[in-house]
Amino acid sequence: MDIKQLRAFITISETRNITKAAAMLNIVQPAVTRQIHLLEEELGVELFERGRHGMSLTHEGKVLEGYARRALKEIEQAKTELTSSDGALKGTVNIGILASLSELLSIALLRVIKKKYPEVNLKISIGYSGHLKEWLESGDIDLALIYGSLPSKFLDIQPIVREQLWLIGAYDSGLKYDQILQIQDIAEHSYILPYTPHRLRTLIEQGFSRENLELKIAAEINDLYVQKQMVKEGFGYTILPLVSMKNDLQQNSVKVAPIAHPDFTREVALALPNTRHISKLVHAIAQETIHCSKIAVETKAWLGGEWIGTS
Repeated sequence: MDIKQLRAFITISETRNITKAAAMLNIVQPAVTRQIHLLEEELGVELFERGRHGMSLTHEGKVLEGYARRALKEIEQAKTELTSSDGALKGTVNIGILASLSELLSIALLRVIKKKYPEVNLKISIGYSGHLKEWLESGDIDLALIYGSLPSKFLDIQPIVREQLWLIGAYDSGLKYDQILQIQDIAEHSYILPYTPHRLRTLIEQGFSRENLELKIAAEINDLYVQKQMVKEGFGYTILPLVSMKNDLQQNSVKVAPIAHPDFTREVALALPNTRHISKLVHAIAQETIHCSKIAVETKAWLGGEWIGTS
């Protein structure tokens, strides 16, 4: 198995056509065919199903695809790091950011990266913490901001910000920003929440269970935008960190109130994989991510955020 075979394999999986793959790779078609045959012979499996509508991956091909993409990515990163004669950081970094933080940090981080590292291509993947953890462990992303309470033997997790969770209601809900509520005060409401096993849902369920209270569910949706829209329309309440409601508060479209309960807090952490080499570029972007987060907390842009990082 060599790099040329893996590149041919990935290109065919994307184009579903050997002729198109050969053109993209700038080699003759028989050479591409031979590379795939050699790869299949070495592995002892068929990687493609040949049909009238093109070539599609077999089950074994789909298994190899993830490994092949990660291997090629690692090789390209190594090449970039080793051949950069002027010492300038260059290459591509894929960072994962929680959906609730995407509006706050994506633009700020991109602005810093483009100014300090103009030859760096920043890719931002938005997702929920569980998804980001899986993507990071599998090598699909390089670093991520996730909930710090998610354990993993494959990740180094550095908590940086602690957030309180708030009760969110429609504008006519009567909630008050400076009126602290106990969990018993909010048990009568019905909630629009992400569905299990979303980490935020788990925190909320733990809080209600600890007080022997019933958590009433009006709707379950794993889309933050739709979740907030449902609340604005009065279909129910939700519980979120305040930072995720920043624009909504500025637009006077919701009302919020703090909840006094030890379970209703979360820690946001920077996570890096500990199972593979971390390039200078990824380390640099990780530090910029921490710095942008700290600035957001210090300037109160990160609503409700308390800095707990070490740097």
